[in-house]
Amino acid sequence: MTDNKKRISIKLSPKVFQGILAALALVGMFLVGMWLGRAHSAAGWPGSSTIQQLRSQVVGRIQRQLQKPTPSPATASRAAEVPRIGLEEAREKLEIGANVVIVDVRSKEYFDEGHIKGALSLPLSEMEARYGELSSDKEIIIYGDRC
Repeated sequence: MTDNKKRISIKLSPKVFQGILAALALVGMFLVGMWLGRAHSAAGWPGSSTIQQLRSQVVGRIQRQLQKPTPSPATASRAAEVPRIGLEEAREKLEIGANVVIVDVRSKEYFDEGHIKGALSLPLSEMEARYGELSSDKEIIIYGDRC
């Protein structure tokens, strides 16, 4: 029996051959990564996420950042110098009768709808003109819808 099949040989330079091998290796790593990612997601392993879940997380973060008002550089630098306290700490100061003044910076309409007992209404739009009304010997606690 004779084999009448012809052999085809292609001569490649070493650089071309290495390039083909590198491309095949990348494709292989990509396919293995996709397979492992699906296996992890299907198994519900902690920390495993599908591409859609990652995308929704990133989009959610971006949307939250876009919704935050961007302060001017001067306001941002002043805001960084102002200490912030939580609701519980403010409540404790009021309960023990600390030397504080509570300032509501919401509009007059919102203040009239309801406010902390004893709070002073000083809307942000009037702050520069009226800040002299605030006592300098008391701790000032400011609250409002953007604080």
